[in-house]
Amino acid sequence: MDQQRRLVTFFLLSMGVMFLWFNHGLPFFFPELTKRKAAQQIAAQKEKEAQNEVGPPAGTSSPSNPNLSQNGASSAEKLNSDTTAQADPKPEEIKLEEFPSRLITLGSSDLKSKDYMQVDLTSQGAAVLSLQLNDPRYRELTDRNQPLHLLGTVEGSSRVSFDMKSGSVDHLLMEYGKTLETVNWRVDDASLTDHSVTFEYPSPDGKLLLRKTYSFEPGDPAKRDTFSKGYQLNVKLDFANLSDQPLELQYDLQGPVGFPLENEENTRRYLAIQAGFDSGSGVRHEQVQASEIAKQAAAGEIENFKAPLRYLGVDGQYFATLLAPQEDQTENNWIKIAQPLLLKKRTKKEYSQISFSLESNPVKIAPQQTVTQEYTLFAGPKRIALLQPFSAEDMIEYGWFGWLVKIMMAILGFFHNSLMLPYGIAIIMLTVMVRACMYPISRKHALAAKRMKELQPKFEEAKKKYENDKEKLAKAQMDLMKESGFFAGCLPMILQIPIFISLYQSLYISVDLRMAQFLWIDNLAAPDHLFTMPFALPWLGSSFNLLPMLTVCLFIVQQKMFAPPPANEEQALQQKMMGYMMIFIGFMFYKVPAGLCIYFIASSMWAIAERKILDFHDTTAETLSKKKAENFKKPVNQDAGDKKAGWLQNKMAALDAAANPSNKKSQLKPVEDNKKGKSKSK
Repeated sequence: MDQQRRLVTFFLLSMGVMFLWFNHGLPFFFPELTKRKAAQQIAAQKEKEAQNEVGPPAGTSSPSNPNLSQNGASSAEKLNSDTTAQADPKPEEIKLEEFPSRLITLGSSDLKSKDYMQVDLTSQGAAVLSLQLNDPRYRELTDRNQPLHLLGTVEGSSRVSFDMKSGSVDHLLMEYGKTLETVNWRVDDASLTDHSVTFEYPSPDGKLLLRKTYSFEPGDPAKRDTFSKGYQLNVKLDFANLSDQPLELQYDLQGPVGFPLENEENTRRYLAIQAGFDSGSGVRHEQVQASEIAKQAAAGEIENFKAPLRYLGVDGQYFATLLAPQEDQTENNWIKIAQPLLLKKRTKKEYSQISFSLESNPVKIAPQQTVTQEYTLFAGPKRIALLQPFSAEDMIEYGWFGWLVKIMMAILGFFHNSLMLPYGIAIIMLTVMVRACMYPISRKHALAAKRMKELQPKFEEAKKKYENDKEKLAKAQMDLMKESGFFAGCLPMILQIPIFISLYQSLYISVDLRMAQFLWIDNLAAPDHLFTMPFALPWLGSSFNLLPMLTVCLFIVQQKMFAPPPANEEQALQQKMMGYMMIFIGFMFYKVPAGLCIYFIASSMWAIAERKILDFHDTTAETLSKKKAENFKKPVNQDAGDKKAGWLQNKMAALDAAANPSNKKSQLKPVEDNKKGKSKSK
């Protein structure tokens, strides 16, 4: 009864430790909507917000308590911070110039073109409605016929990428219930090409002309994985002073909006703000998770960034959108504050939609002069070659065994790109390579397991002999386990841990494995999802995943084959506990990527086959001792004897000694005699 109570206590404690590790330990350490319809919806929402924020048109009374902006400052306070050198004209002297609503498309969604992306822009606010990639490898997970959108709109929010606010102009537009975000900018048709467009908007008082120019370069289709400029959208802001007096303005620029959260039920990588700061000696990288931004927003204040920025962006598991100023901010810092934003709060905070805005330092413009500030937006997959121009390689999370992750990704890439094998077969080939390299050690593991079963009669004999002396019984059992090489057999399991972690990490960071197909699996980086059940199970969800079940079944079979028969009641309880743990592991494995399950299935089948082969060989202690003795009777070459044994040879010898300690003295004696012979000859 006492043993059973301890078993239950141990099992509950184990489950508690596993729960704390996966929920707190791992996060701590590792650590086309219709275009016109979307534009109309955003326009209507912005008009409504503008009416609420800037007040009624001229001639009507304004509310006594103005609304507060999202950052906590009143609109009046914000607008009064921007000043001009001349007095503003009266409202009746201001004529609001209006321009038609237009939609502009840069690039192409056609894979045969040299463009890597298609950008849809609207004249309203001169903003980016959507940005989509045309590479067939990058499609929506829920619909492979749809291109992947990295920029778009967020339901319930009027914010659009590269919207701009400026108090110097907005305080004039507020007389008409408008802002720079809601008015239509003029399209400069002379500048319009397939890859470039310029929007202009003159201030109502005629003193200032604002320009936004969007452009990007086409690229070589064969260099989609290395040509970073093909994924870069250049955004140039021009502020032209048309007056005879110096002007000063400040602006807020909206960052990327609508970045998608993919496979939210199964992913462990949610949206995050990625920031790189110029530290003089390099780039210091920081990130803030969506859940943390949601918590800060609930508390009433979201922390901002003030250090000189190298880049700032939103990223997910495989893709990123980064905004970087084109000038060194340590020398010419025009960004005052970078403010993370919560665009849409979800029930689960980690599912929340986030973005950021940039608040500029005051821009001083001399009479009849133009000040230009340029940004680059990277929107593409997270590959080292594509992120290097921004010094943003640290965004790719390789984990503890980064060097091994890179090697495994290179091997998988070789099998797929050079040998033209599907990634599922490539993972199996990788497993075969790993197991083949470990064969000398894993064979000893299988041999030790078989020897343990052969020594079962001796265990029973010792149990009867020392029935009343537990200390001698434990010592006898330990000697028998050493004789079988049981402890040396644990080495293969230990050596596979870094490989398991590295492959697990590779599946989560390699964009090539995203949507890689194999058999019925349409995404090796996600659960295999054989079919959808008509109901949802707690924690498991509604998808039926077959591979995790096969994996656990093979684990159980492998355990039955390798686990030695229990020598006492305590070992019997331990093996029973392991059976319960297999059920717990099944729950843990239910949502792991299909590629990882393929690795475990292939590895388990190799181990089972390796163990069954030993059934055709005589592995009794007498036979092994005889073979060892015959090997040592063979003449040894003098030159070979003078050569020092390598590290691997020493390790193998140690394993042999651990597996058969009775032969250790007989193995050392010929060596000692050989040394004596050498000394005499000298």
